[in-house]
Amino acid sequence: MSVSMREVAKRAGVSLATVSYVVNGGPRPVSRTLRERIEETIRELGYEAAPRGRSRRRPRLVAALVPDATNSFFAQALAGAQDVLSAQGDLLLVASSAEDGEVERQQLLALHRSHVDGLLFTPRGGLPEELEPLAARVPVVLMDRDGDSDRFPRVTMDDEQSAFRAVRVLAECGHRRIALINGPEHADTARHRRQGYRDALAMAGIPWRTEYVREGPFERDFGRSATRALLGSPDRPEAIFSSSAILTVGVIEALREMGLSWPEDVAVIGFGDAPWAALLTPPLTIIDQPCRDVGAVAARLLTHGGGSARPEHVVLDSHLILRESHWKARQPEEVA
Repeated sequence: MSVSMREVAKRAGVSLATVSYVVNGGPRPVSRTLRERIEETIRELGYEAAPRGRSRRRPRLVAALVPDATNSFFAQALAGAQDVLSAQGDLLLVASSAEDGEVERQQLLALHRSHVDGLLFTPRGGLPEELEPLAARVPVVLMDRDGDSDRFPRVTMDDEQSAFRAVRVLAECGHRRIALINGPEHADTARHRRQGYRDALAMAGIPWRTEYVREGPFERDFGRSATRALLGSPDRPEAIFSSSAILTVGVIEALREMGLSWPEDVAVIGFGDAPWAALLTPPLTIIDQPCRDVGAVAARLLTHGGGSARPEHVVLDSHLILRESHWKARQPEEVA
């Protein structure tokens, strides 16, 4: 019987991807120690790679179903997944649910009837029943949102800690009236960011005020309307934490429409970096997410993460990029 690459990986105690890198010469370098161990295992087991120039298998077709493929976060995550899959000779098919539960269910049923070999899935909220028949047939990895489920391998962000970090900086700068412009309740990422916001307020001894929290779709127009509503109130906030890059675009648009500047009139920290954030005047302080890594890690889990009795959960760290939009403007009495 022929020996498979997976058997070589198991005997050598390394990942299937590492064996592939040694056998196929890339795309990543392998340390000398690991290379020697794998080559010795190949000799022991008598593994024979398929001759070059002849395909050993057909390209796999991996589907990705996300809430909004035009959102910069998901666009970058999908690009990361594409990088990994293309290097393996596999293909990526992208679909968007538009944060609509019925659309999501219909797309899952359609994917089950198709010939996809795997699914990268960002659920709108909880995991729908329509995922079951597809998951029984092909591997599934949850990407960014996990529907509060541990059934499948998943890649998520440290959303709660990220929001806590941002709001703590605002509080440490002296801001007391801190608002949150956040995504929808059905998205677990939005709930985790709201919890981080609340925890940071509590640590700073700042009371929770429901009127300072605006939650809605991850859309530019909502960020804009929420900002105008917050800053049009009698006791308007002096700082805003925006929980996504697309919402932050709306925040900045509203401030410009209202003739307000940051941080002189209102301090701002955004979630998710973008090229324009550093080009604003003053440049925007943000929580930077490894967006591309989310998709790349998810694709690797899908193609090389099998065989584990307990689904793997990878949590990626974000980091705070301090620029100039979060400071507390000095009051007239402080200047005098």
